[in-house]
Amino acid sequence: MLLIAVLAGALLSGCMLPAGPVQSGGGAAAPLRGFAVGVDEALAPRVPSVHLRVCGGWGCDELDVPLMISGRMSPIPCTSDTCGAVQIPSSGPGYGYAPVPKLTMDAVTVTVTAPLVSDAPVTVRPTGVCPGTASGCADPTPQGEIRIAADGTVSQSR
Repeated sequence: MLLIAVLAGALLSGCMLPAGPVQSGGGAAAPLRGFAVGVDEALAPRVPSVHLRVCGGWGCDELDVPLMISGRMSPIPCTSDTCGAVQIPSSGPGYGYAPVPKLTMDAVTVTVTAPLVSDAPVTVRPTGVCPGTASGCADPTPQGEIRIAADGTVSQSR
């Protein structure tokens, strides 16, 4: 389990990213099409993963999304060519990401299945995200964001 936390921390800190990340236009990494999933802190420890069903004009995608808890991070000693961070056990909101390659800017129906979570379908309209900190790019990437509240209800959060 510690190894997983160390590897996740290293990936999050950027130390283990491939030398040539996907680039888009101005040199910033291209955002991925898909859904960010956020879980309120009160519910996050009891919901380690969710199952998403995302349906749009292309059909439906079914995805299992592991969730992590946003805890404090601590750096670990660097070797000559690697460094990273480890997540310290603590409480915080949960988060995860589900890639949906066929996602467009059109509204989709999202159904979340997990213990303690309402499985009522939610209509979500993705927003356009540009590479890096750019805004108003010519070809924004569709991304959606859903939030699971402490009472288990699901809503669009962005």
